[in-house]
Amino acid sequence: MGEANPEAQSVWSSTHNTVHDISGNSVQIGSLTGDVVVQGRFDSASDRPRQVPPVPTGFVDRETILSAMDDLLVGTASEPCQIMVISGLAGVGKSALVRRWVQEWGERFPGGQLYVDYAAVRTDSGTPVNDALAECLVALGVRHEHIPGTLSARANLFRTITASAAVLVVLDDVTEPAQVLPFVPNANGSVVLVTSGDRLAELAMDGARLLTLEPLDCRSGQSLLREACGPARVLAEAKMAARLVALCGGLPVALRVVAARLMSRPRLSIARLVGELADENTRLAAFSLRGEPLVSAVFDSAYRALPPSAASLYRILGVAPIRSVNVEIAAVVLGCPPPGAERLLDVLVYASLLDEATGTGFTFHDLVRLHARQRSVEEDSAELRTSALERLRDHYLRKAAFADRAVMGERMRIGVVEELLEGQPDPFPGENAEGAALDWLSEHRANLLGVLRAVAEHGWHDAAWQLCEALHALYLNRRFLDDWIEASEIGVAAAGEAGNPAAQARLLSVVSRAYTELGELDRARESLDRALVLAERSRHTVLIASVWEFTGRYRDQVDPGASADAYQRAIERNAEAGEQRGVALATYFLGRATSSRGDQVAALEILQRAHRLLLDVNDERMAGRGSISLGVAHFRSGDTVAARRELERAVGVFTRSKAAHYEAEAREVLAEVAEQEGDLHAARENLTRVLHIRRASGAPNLDGLVAHLRRLTV
Repeated sequence: MGEANPEAQSVWSSTHNTVHDISGNSVQIGSLTGDVVVQGRFDSASDRPRQVPPVPTGFVDRETILSAMDDLLVGTASEPCQIMVISGLAGVGKSALVRRWVQEWGERFPGGQLYVDYAAVRTDSGTPVNDALAECLVALGVRHEHIPGTLSARANLFRTITASAAVLVVLDDVTEPAQVLPFVPNANGSVVLVTSGDRLAELAMDGARLLTLEPLDCRSGQSLLREACGPARVLAEAKMAARLVALCGGLPVALRVVAARLMSRPRLSIARLVGELADENTRLAAFSLRGEPLVSAVFDSAYRALPPSAASLYRILGVAPIRSVNVEIAAVVLGCPPPGAERLLDVLVYASLLDEATGTGFTFHDLVRLHARQRSVEEDSAELRTSALERLRDHYLRKAAFADRAVMGERMRIGVVEELLEGQPDPFPGENAEGAALDWLSEHRANLLGVLRAVAEHGWHDAAWQLCEALHALYLNRRFLDDWIEASEIGVAAAGEAGNPAAQARLLSVVSRAYTELGELDRARESLDRALVLAERSRHTVLIASVWEFTGRYRDQVDPGASADAYQRAIERNAEAGEQRGVALATYFLGRATSSRGDQVAALEILQRAHRLLLDVNDERMAGRGSISLGVAHFRSGDTVAARRELERAVGVFTRSKAAHYEAEAREVLAEVAEQEGDLHAARENLTRVLHIRRASGAPNLDGLVAHLRRLTV
């Protein structure tokens, strides 16, 4: 062995260090030449990054989705990194939810907690993923001068230094999958939590779990208000507080704004704030502090990220007078083919600006709808909005007219339906046309009423009363009484503006049925009196007969002895006009009235004649109603076998046609027959179905029915 270098010995003798109680990285070097790069990382609990912000004050509820997160993420220490995406509407509380989960489980990540807020670093030119990854590397102990320049190299280094201990990464306000994958740690047991307004469904291909956060319910929204404003203030105006939560749509960002307004102004009552928010035209502006429209700003961020065509659909749906939209309606308002509309709806759904509803439709959150309307008013021309409404008007008027024809057949109409439908494809063909048409009318019930309101406001009077007349098919069979009355009031006013007394008389006479069922008998009589004057003025003989028929039905409730005269007048006028269906209808109602007065022999003779006449004019719906009345008359005369036969026939007719109101009428009598025969099971079965139908239609005064059903169950 050669002799030691004296210079080296000299250096060693004069340079040394001593290290005690090491808790982190330590490097001891006696002599070195060349370039050396030292990469450190945190190993001690005190040095671990803990970047996730704390939970906001007043965090409430969310137990269900937090439990789902626990089930999917907790206990995965030996599994590869889990990715979870929490999506939802802007301002719904996604970030707060994630922070609450981190508060509970953050200590199980020995490699630390990293946090990236993309909203804070995003610029007009894009989202600097490269810079965000560099900041995470710095937080893990890498010096700036040692961070590689390219994104791929930085991602490789990130995976290397997160390979030994589980790391939690929270990525807030992500807008695309490329902002997530570089941040996936290599250590088993790691978790990446992502919040996004977008569904980020592509990440599912990388094993990500996707959850959607919904707005708060009324109870939780009030809890948030109590946390923020104090329980005494909220309890003092409990009903108004519930209304306030509803006007905020359960959206935490909106609730926090109104809570801040209440806290900053102790004399501002909740009732007064509710009054301020009640006007849809100014509601969004009311969610402001120091003049800053905070809720609008939240939605603006999601809106600006939309491609132009999707943004256009978003705006025009905001001003459309509808509550739900499907592909067909989106295509109508845009004036484009359905496949293009479907793609744009998908964009809005993935951006969490539209919610998927039951079936094939989509709905706006109330505040999002107002934001979309605001954007349209500011960015679209009045001509564009009017053109979209005209397309919507024509679409709903034609389709409602087709539905009316499918349900009601060749009944008398004031509107000239043939001209409206000529050359148009029938959307309700085939044997199941009536049921399909009623289902469509029910599904689009809110939209139809919204379009009717808007059509009338725009002064399209003929279209308004014709649409109202077509809606009789829905109201006579499904009995949405409040809608029926509002629609009729709009239609009668429009027919008056159009100078059409026959249309006024028709709408007034038919809506008398709704007033009668609600017990508003004075209004029913006033409608009929006015209808008769207008019908006589129009010199429309069949219409006059129809008004007398409705008058007879009103008199059945208030003066049974006088109803026969009204029905006889209806029969005579219909016969004069050669209207056989009208004769059949009036005969049927005369038979019902006769049965109610107690003369079952005469009633059965009249009702059987009416049933034959109705079948002769191919009116299966009214023949089914005739079977109900025949069943009632047989039951009153003591013949339960004949009664059951007729009533079961009627149930079959109305179940097939989905005319639920008349199905309920038949089943209620059938339950009486079954109860008298001692078949309590059949009685309960029929009454349960009756209760379901009447609740679904919003029928009032169901206490007696509920009590009867309870007695049968004991």
